[in-house]
Amino acid sequence: MTNLHANPAAPADDGSALLSLLSPRSVAVLGASDNTVKAGGRPIDYMRRHGFAGAIYPVNPNRATIQGLPAYPSLDALPAAPDLVVISVPGAEVEQAIERCLAIGARGAVIYSSGFAELGEAGAAQQRRLVERARAGGLRLFGPNTQGLANFASGAIAHFSTMINEEAGQDGPVAIVSQSGAGSAIVYGGLRRRGIGVRYMVATGNEADVSAAEVVRAVLHDEQVRVVLLYIESLRDPQVLAQAARLAHERDVPILAVKAGRTRAGQLTASSHTGALAGEDALADAFLRRHGIVRVADFRELAEYCHVFVGGQRPRGDGVVAISNSGATCVLAADAAEDEGLRLVEFDAAGTEALRAVLPSYVSARNPIDMTTALLGQPQIFGRTLDAVAERGAADMIHVGFPIGGEGYDFDDFSAQTGRFAAASGVPVVVSANQEWVAQAFRRHGVPVFDSERAAMRALGLLSRYVQARAAVLAAPGAVPASVASAASPASPASPASPASAAPAVSAASPAVPASSSGAATFATTTLDEVQSLSQLAAAGLPAVAHRLCRDREQVRRAVAELGLPVVAKGVSASITHKSEYGLVRLGLDSEERALAAFDELDARLAKLAAERGVEHGGVLIARQHKGAFELAVGAHRDPVYGPVVMIGQGGVLVEALDDVQFLPAPFSPAQAREAIARLHIARAFGAVRGMPAVDVERLAAMLVTLGDWFAGSGAGREAGLEAGHEAGLEADSVDANPVIVPRGDAAPVIVDAVVVRRVADGEVPR
Repeated sequence: MTNLHANPAAPADDGSALLSLLSPRSVAVLGASDNTVKAGGRPIDYMRRHGFAGAIYPVNPNRATIQGLPAYPSLDALPAAPDLVVISVPGAEVEQAIERCLAIGARGAVIYSSGFAELGEAGAAQQRRLVERARAGGLRLFGPNTQGLANFASGAIAHFSTMINEEAGQDGPVAIVSQSGAGSAIVYGGLRRRGIGVRYMVATGNEADVSAAEVVRAVLHDEQVRVVLLYIESLRDPQVLAQAARLAHERDVPILAVKAGRTRAGQLTASSHTGALAGEDALADAFLRRHGIVRVADFRELAEYCHVFVGGQRPRGDGVVAISNSGATCVLAADAAEDEGLRLVEFDAAGTEALRAVLPSYVSARNPIDMTTALLGQPQIFGRTLDAVAERGAADMIHVGFPIGGEGYDFDDFSAQTGRFAAASGVPVVVSANQEWVAQAFRRHGVPVFDSERAAMRALGLLSRYVQARAAVLAAPGAVPASVASAASPASPASPASPASAAPAVSAASPAVPASSSGAATFATTTLDEVQSLSQLAAAGLPAVAHRLCRDREQVRRAVAELGLPVVAKGVSASITHKSEYGLVRLGLDSEERALAAFDELDARLAKLAAERGVEHGGVLIARQHKGAFELAVGAHRDPVYGPVVMIGQGGVLVEALDDVQFLPAPFSPAQAREAIARLHIARAFGAVRGMPAVDVERLAAMLVTLGDWFAGSGAGREAGLEAGHEAGLEADSVDANPVIVPRGDAAPVIVDAVVVRRVADGEVPR
């Protein structure tokens, strides 16, 4: 046979090469069947019915023909090397099938077979062998344990879902990428029932080789794709998804995602279902938000909210106008708008007059606009109202509610006017309707329809937040940190989100601790004492408290003179991270005498701990005491999946119990830092209240940005000449700054306590 491909090792791919596998010129089906109900029969049937123009090669040693096509006894007997091989054979035969795919020069294989990593370590080992062998020969694998892939533009349907029988394929602007095969079909069916066409439907299964993130990046190279819908249970390639998200924002192609495994029970189920360990949900949420990926709850929401993104209308702001023929709908729409953080537009005098000119005298020209019975027999009033609102530029978005429609209401006209208005004005319009025939009238004109006011406003809220997130991403640092790529590992589970320092309260002389990973790490970690930690953070440009390390009483006197009163005294030991638990903190020292007395006490206590428990005696820290309105916790750590992550939350000793924290994958922009701060529950108290000034959130955000830049080894700190500090940032494994004192008014936050855990390379002496 002719080998059409040289099969070198797979080169680095920006997505375009993988996209070509989603548009194969020829497809072989190993395990092909005459029975169109069987997995080996469906793709042949689907491709023939959907007009696939390429070659289809059924492979079955027991048949001369299959579904009217010549059958071949083996892959070796094919007349030419296929671009794609569908493998529909028992799991025990898959390794041999991969060898034959390599031998004939196939470029890709879709493995329907199950019984691999989803069953445990033995299956995972077999799966790894498949990948190693395939990669050595330049063969890309989809699956195993996948329902396959489909391209409805070309008819190349190597997917065996029955949903394709229920809802006929139609090319369209949407790509579906899902780790779940059933999930891909559920979303496909939901879109088709809403009249939305689908170009790609790809189920990645166990992701032994090709990941969901890679497929997302690939389909974004197709200029006809306008929305990507993603379902994932674990994120294997965060750096690839980050690159894909950046490309998506440059093209204004929204990515809507369901990240399952939000709960402990869900994470365990996801692990058994896909053979991959799910990451901690707070980090997943932070990652998706950081990269402007719209997170929704489930398959239904992916299909339901897709429509508001497909048309290309984008709001200029967060102002919404609601129009209805029902007072109740107006009230519910107003409630839902506020819940979504949208602003009900207040018309100015000119806008009010413009509306009065088109509305009957008994209809109030205020938002929401309750048209009562005005539309009965007068459909033109509806379009004139839309135009009057648009001409004033008052509405960024419009919600139209028709809870009940019947005789006298011309919905063919209403829907046509709405469709024309949205296309001409660029203003997003959504409709809520309870009757299916009403909904269908609007869908025929491309208008998104929802079954409740709340769902319609949620769609506008998601769209508005997408526009804001897209602007933030495009304004933020564009490069994906190298540390993300180096940290990510398909075999490494994500670490739980927690305050950054996981060092024990007491350890023997701060030993270096081997880093936990899948075995690829070549470093250990060591905990720095507080003086070393504060010094590193100060060198990075972070607002560390002014302090002095004292080892005798004379040094205490000089420290008090230089720092001013009052001061704080703390025992210093890298072996002890929670000093208050060991009586090593003295606050409110308002005289030199009290500072000296505190020094004597702490010096003696450290000496005793050193003698009795082997604790390192690092001296006594004297620091300026700061008072503020709030205590926050700020930290950073290197997650094995998401890379460098910064945390901010309500601090103090109750940081874990209060669980008021937000995460930011680093690096990030000041705007993204401000948004994370605003999501904290405690942030509601940051504003001016009862005569007290507001917290300077800009300075707080700047501190987070500096920490993120330092920890990721990029950004403004490097440009400001903090090269040495940034090298230290790349060496840091975690940072725990708690508390950070945050005052009101024109004052910066101050880090008054910190622990830095540092990476130590093999053979390096910990310091």
